[in-house]
Amino acid sequence: MYSPAPVLSVIIPVYNTQEYLQKCLDSIINQTMTNIEIICVNDGSTDNSLSILEHYQKIDSRINIINKKNGGLSSARNIGIEHAKGKYIAFVDSDDYIELSTYERALLYIELSNVDLVYFSTRLEVEHNFDRLQDESYFEHKYKGLINLSLDVIRNMDVCAWNKIYKLSIIEKYSIRFPDGLWYEDNPFFWSYALVSDSAFFLNDKLYNYRIRASSIMSRNNDKTSKLNYKTTHKLDPLLCFESLLHFVFKWSLVEKFKPVLVDLFMQKIYESLHRLSKKERKLALMKSTEITRTFNLEFYFPDNQYINSLIDKCYYKIPMVNQFFLTKKQRFLGVWDADKYFIFCFLGIKIKIKKQNF
Repeated sequence: MYSPAPVLSVIIPVYNTQEYLQKCLDSIINQTMTNIEIICVNDGSTDNSLSILEHYQKIDSRINIINKKNGGLSSARNIGIEHAKGKYIAFVDSDDYIELSTYERALLYIELSNVDLVYFSTRLEVEHNFDRLQDESYFEHKYKGLINLSLDVIRNMDVCAWNKIYKLSIIEKYSIRFPDGLWYEDNPFFWSYALVSDSAFFLNDKLYNYRIRASSIMSRNNDKTSKLNYKTTHKLDPLLCFESLLHFVFKWSLVEKFKPVLVDLFMQKIYESLHRLSKKERKLALMKSTEITRTFNLEFYFPDNQYINSLIDKCYYKIPMVNQFFLTKKQRFLGVWDADKYFIFCFLGIKIKIKKQNF
């Protein structure tokens, strides 16, 4: 019997989410758009997740289960991409769910000419009063309808993989993948795709339901009291993901396009890593930053940039905001340090800013 090729491939990485998986799958198999394939990548689950997948596969033949050893979210998504047969691709995390009309509505717009990406809005579901309310503003759409993907627009979009529809042709043409073994993997994937795309359609309705739970990887990563036994602490991953993005930018000759935001994003990732590392480990972030700067010869593209030159010369004290990451409690209580446009004097916990004469 003839079976038409699916229009959309929905990729669901699954790892130990038995409590949420049924709701996720129900929201996908009951989509008003039926011409889809559902690729469930079981990433070495040790709970009942695989049994749930097998049960749903008997109910719905569109479900394709791929079993693999545990390798993390990136590797699961990448395997899903490799098996995708649809013209378009979407991602859903297995502890989330979507509205039943999501794909029918989104595909109306991605099939318009010049639309490379459809970006729909997100509803947050916060479990057990877990405090992530700052995310509300992060997911708010700043635009509506068809918008050209300038750098300013890209910077105002969230980088999450799962509230968007992509063209498989673009992903394959540019070999866009998630960096294996890293957290914050959505960041280089999104930026890579956006940099080689022309426009996006902003669908402001909240069609994706994002569950924020204390036991999720990213929630535990934001919890400073969490003690995790992973192979790496992932605290340098913001910088490593940025390095992955730079490899893509240079491979596809996108430097001039990316250049206006490169240094700002680089510094942002340096500060993120410094914030996550302990004081004894923070020099690792600075050393890695110097390595990245030298690897990509960034001083050639930014010969007069204070930050890049300071990284090249390892004069880290000249980089605004870096000094405070290395102050002791005593220095914070009673001390002086150089912070961008100001000298900051701290006495008995009171901070006094004195503006430098050069500014």
